[in-house]
Amino acid sequence: MKIFPPIVDALCSEGKEQEEAIVKARENLKYLQEELKGKKFFAGKQIGFADIALRWLAQHENVFEEVASMKLIAEDEFPLLSQWQKTLSDAPIIKENWAPRDKLVTKFQAIHERELVKKLKKGAPK
Repeated sequence: MKIFPPIVDALCSEGKEQEEAIVKARENLKYLQEELKGKKFFAGKQIGFADIALRWLAQHENVFEEVASMKLIAEDEFPLLSQWQKTLSDAPIIKENWAPRDKLVTKFQAIHERELVKKLKKGAPK
């Protein structure tokens, strides 16, 4: 399962290309949804390695939504993953170590715009 590549593809595109990448990302997110059945965190009742490894998803998902208008984790489609995001985000050890949201928005906005410009230049007649 590869979660990150289709999310990056969606962030760095728009239109039909972005929609296709979001579909792929959501297919992969279904696996995470299944892994959370009956658990608060991926490790169970406490934060574990998988939660730490995936904390970027909890923090960055709403940043990606703002930057590239892409909603990945809809609460009705991914209720367990959505709850995990909220629970993980509220954990003091995680919350204390989040990167500042405004800096993330600036960073990913720049990446989004840079990649769109690259794609435009590739497709432009010479």
